[in-house]
Amino acid sequence: MCVLVVPDEMKQSKQYTEVFEAYWQEQQKDKTELVAAERVKDRSFLSMVKKSTKL
Repeated sequence: MCVLVVPDEMKQSKQYTEVFEAYWQEQQKDKTELVAAERVKDRSFLSMVKKSTKL
């Protein structure tokens, strides 16, 4: 995890707010895509395990 230290003057800036919101939205999108990819991997693994136990 990364911690960003931002001066108070910058936090009051409209430009900072817009840039940060765009960054945050992108991070959330990436997070959602990563979770979806992990679910696909998990389902594939479980499917493989089920097939191997049926033999």
